[in-house]
Amino acid sequence: MDEARTALEAANGVTELDPAAAWLYAPDDGTYQAILQAAPWREDPTYFQRVCIAMPALLKMVLHARAGGDLEVMGLMQGKVCTKTRTFYVLDAFALPVEGTETRVNAQNEAYEYMVTYLESCRAAGRTEPVLGWYHSHPGYGCWLSGIDVATQRTNQQQDPFVAVVIDPWRTMSAGRVDMGAFRTFPAGYDASAHAASRTARAVPPGKADDYGAHASEYYALQVSFFRSARDRPLYDALWQVYWAHALCTSSSRMQHALLQQQAESLVDALRDAASAAERGRARSAAQAARDAPRAADDDALAQHLIARSAHTPLARTSAEAQALARQLQQALRQQQLQAALFP
Repeated sequence: MDEARTALEAANGVTELDPAAAWLYAPDDGTYQAILQAAPWREDPTYFQRVCIAMPALLKMVLHARAGGDLEVMGLMQGKVCTKTRTFYVLDAFALPVEGTETRVNAQNEAYEYMVTYLESCRAAGRTEPVLGWYHSHPGYGCWLSGIDVATQRTNQQQDPFVAVVIDPWRTMSAGRVDMGAFRTFPAGYDASAHAASRTARAVPPGKADDYGAHASEYYALQVSFFRSARDRPLYDALWQVYWAHALCTSSSRMQHALLQQQAESLVDALRDAASAAERGRARSAAQAARDAPRAADDDALAQHLIARSAHTPLARTSAEAQALARQLQQALRQQQLQAALFP
């Protein structure tokens, strides 16, 4: 079990808390109120750049997301901010009793009542860290913000500082590496073309592909890292016992199979869309494409121009996704063959 925890920490780059950051656990001396009054993020829409999450908070969020199964879940995060490093430090997290569906989470009145009661209990226990963000899960379809998520985060940022975290529990449990993203939205009307959230192209389930990336220009991604501290060790140990039990009860091969099937279904839809786009663009002849090339181009330059154009077509992008999926399938098959050889 200790070896498994060591492997998890290594896979996720978990570091020991810098002794100079002991102020994170010290009672607030008015610094937070001073930060709120200064509000440097108002002048810079990309002011915050990093999110550092304590291991107990991370395990709480992952376990909550895993318990949601196919449904989205939601919770809040507590911690502090550092204006010198432009960093959110997440020290704790707690789940909210919300209604989840396969496409969104809805915070009802009872969730707000629970939040108020919970925070009052924290203050009574001497934990005065403010709420500085919210998290929710995307089971099996990656870490990004949908249109609803963007609207929610934009509203939350009226109570800045605030950050949105998204967890994919399926990919986390399947790969053994936390699949998580942290985001902040731009003000309405802000020209964010140079700061659009960067994400790798990964297949998403049918029905979510239209929303995936549709709002990328409205938010940006923050760097996410994890840390452990001696102060949190007892809680970390207790939560690890629960996480380890979940990991033992979860079939990584089953999760991987579900993800691959999901990606294959999405790829079929993408191929249909690419075929339709190719049919619509068939009227555009090679001669027309040649007219778009530089006038002084020779035959080789023209050929390179046409090749470059073809690399950006929907069919070419779908072909690249198909090749990536094929590599994943080959890797999964090799893993099954190795398991069958070792454990006949």
